[in-house]
Amino acid sequence: MTENKPITKKLDGDDKLPGEEKHPEAMLCLNVDIERYFDYIELESDYLKILLFKTILKIVHSGFRQDLSFGSVVEGNTFSGGAAEVTNNHCIRINSNRLNKYQENVAMALVAHELAHDHLKHFKNRKINLENEHKADNLAKEWGFDMDLFRKICGPPGINSRLMQIVIINQTFVHGMSRLI
Repeated sequence: MTENKPITKKLDGDDKLPGEEKHPEAMLCLNVDIERYFDYIELESDYLKILLFKTILKIVHSGFRQDLSFGSVVEGNTFSGGAAEVTNNHCIRINSNRLNKYQENVAMALVAHELAHDHLKHFKNRKINLENEHKADNLAKEWGFDMDLFRKICGPPGINSRLMQIVIINQTFVHGMSRLI
């Protein structure tokens, strides 16, 4: 498995010129960070590489004023059986075959939702409630993604029963080992 390496880019109020133009140096720095990030993630399809790149660029260009940090991205089946998920080891798993069935703006919103989970560090505390889902939706919306359309097509946030089982198994494994010894 690929080592988890975060991408970070600190933005401040001086990053924009009058007329909302970006400093060329800031774009170069951003491109270097993105290229370096893509060196550490496991993507096989050009479709997912391009979609993820567009999603990250939209987040950066949204004017979001916090450090961005995302874990590794792995292309393949998800544990929950869905199109994408964040696992408890700071990894975003994306099933590009399932994701490819959506319109591009919906697929980007779904990826942004998972990036938001990761950025908010929801992988550290896997609460079994809808609060984290709403927080991820709100952050993705702040980044400029159409979460209303995403929810209209993909449905309201919910707790996947298979994902809940995985959370319980992970909690039992981590916290229960001391009881077994």
